[in-house]
Amino acid sequence: MIERKIYSGWAFSENAQEKSEMNREIYNEIKSKAKIRSAGVGYAHSKYEVLDNPENLSILELALICDGGNLCFGYRVEGRYIVIHTD
Repeated sequence: MIERKIYSGWAFSENAQEKSEMNREIYNEIKSKAKIRSAGVGYAHSKYEVLDNPENLSILELALICDGGNLCFGYRVEGRYIVIHTD
């Protein structure tokens, strides 16, 4: 059994399937708590901007929303943007 938390960069790690399922479960609980918009795509990444975060979700929670509950390859922050690694 894994810990209840958001897993970033879990692809190819031990218990990857369980981590994926945990992220999806948490995503379903928080997905409507912030307003996000796409700010573009590039090689192996997608960039997002947070428009509204009334419940003060963490950057990790916002990244999970940006990636639709996945985060298998992780993320980074660039200024006001959350950049999701897609490959």
